[in-house]
Amino acid sequence: MNIEQGEMMQAFGDPYTNHVVSRLHRFAFIPSDLLNKLSDIALPEEWGNNKYVLKKYLAVHVAWSIEQGQFTKGDEQFYVTAGHLQTRYGTPIYLAFSRNRNHGREPFYLVAVGSNISAPTLPIPPVIPSPAQVPVGAEIVMMHDHILGDNANRVSFFSDTPWVSQMCAISGAIQWSLNRQLKLPYWYYGKMSYVVPLYLNSREDITSEPDLIAPIQVNPESLLVRTVLKPEMPYANARVAVQRHDLLPHWLLQAWKNHAQNATEEEIENPEMVA
Repeated sequence: MNIEQGEMMQAFGDPYTNHVVSRLHRFAFIPSDLLNKLSDIALPEEWGNNKYVLKKYLAVHVAWSIEQGQFTKGDEQFYVTAGHLQTRYGTPIYLAFSRNRNHGREPFYLVAVGSNISAPTLPIPPVIPSPAQVPVGAEIVMMHDHILGDNANRVSFFSDTPWVSQMCAISGAIQWSLNRQLKLPYWYYGKMSYVVPLYLNSREDITSEPDLIAPIQVNPESLLVRTVLKPEMPYANARVAVQRHDLLPHWLLQAWKNHAQNATEEEIENPEMVA
């Protein structure tokens, strides 16, 4: 029963979705005890309620491993790394999958998690794709109805400021952060882009928590700003985009730590659509 890459990719389905956790669960049954084991043996992180950020991390990284051919096979199983997760001793963590023998269920089944699984050849982690380069002098285009209308509560300190002035302030804050290389890689809807911290009230300390976060989409001659987020909201998508959580800025780690237990699965899945 040889398992081929095409079969695995077909089982995963369309990569252009923000519902990647449900995509992972359609692909394979993930026993909760093995998810807990992974969390226990990996370097400590704040994964949120029901470890939903960890599920999202695996959903993206396992898919990348299969798409990039970064898996090995043997004994009717296939093996991938748990993304770039490592034990406290720096050892990579591996996942072993086999075909699900329960008909009518998920095509595959996670059967083992560990740093010393028995596999003929051990896989290597997937490459985290790089976002497109930000064009010099690119125009900043904002979806102002979604920023200043639907999510006006996030910019309440602008309540008495005309919309044009608000847009100019946000655009200026984006450019200021871009000039200082403060942008962060950010996974969204199947591909990599950026989020940019917005310092609107004070710029004295760029290590402090910003007022807002702006996800930006890089186009050939423009940067599309789809919405603005609270500082903790992009954490799960930003975590996917780095090898270790400590590579994220301290303000994002702290904002997420303060909010993690209140974050809903909907917010983690698609932060840009949460009211």
